[in-house]
Amino acid sequence: MSVWALSAKGEVVLSIVAYSFCSGSLVLVNKLILHFIPFPSLVTTCQLWATLFFVYSAACTGWIEVDPIKWKFVVPYLAYTVAFSLGVYCNMKSLSLSNVETVIVFRALAPLLVSVLDANFLGREWPSLRSWGALLVIALGAFGYALTDEKFQTQGLSAYTWPTLYLLVIS
Repeated sequence: MSVWALSAKGEVVLSIVAYSFCSGSLVLVNKLILHFIPFPSLVTTCQLWATLFFVYSAACTGWIEVDPIKWKFVVPYLAYTVAFSLGVYCNMKSLSLSNVETVIVFRALAPLLVSVLDANFLGREWPSLRSWGALLVIALGAFGYALTDEKFQTQGLSAYTWPTLYLLVIS
């Protein structure tokens, strides 16, 4: 048995912690970068090119195996690629025009929207009463945040244009 072997529950907890750390730190790093380079498109493009560089560098060194690009697989994923790029762009615009807390609050609303869309368009079950309770707490928290957000108080709904677009794209 390996020293690093985890139970199934341990793997889940580690995955949640790792995802939360990566997601949270990415938002903060992007906000910091946008403070010094106020061009969301440029920052996003550089990040995507850096990802491409690291993946192909790892492939060239034999660390990972990368399948060759085949157009029969590229074409169906173009819509996903456009949606992903749009989501990243909306996130970066949100970060450049509002604070990190606003972006996090709108991201937290995604499960509410996804659960409704899943039930309506994919025929999945509606959330349980307990889940609706949790989603209601999230929605009330977002509403409470909006009531105390300085930008919302001074700019109204226009302060939330990019965060709303971000929420719609990621949902």
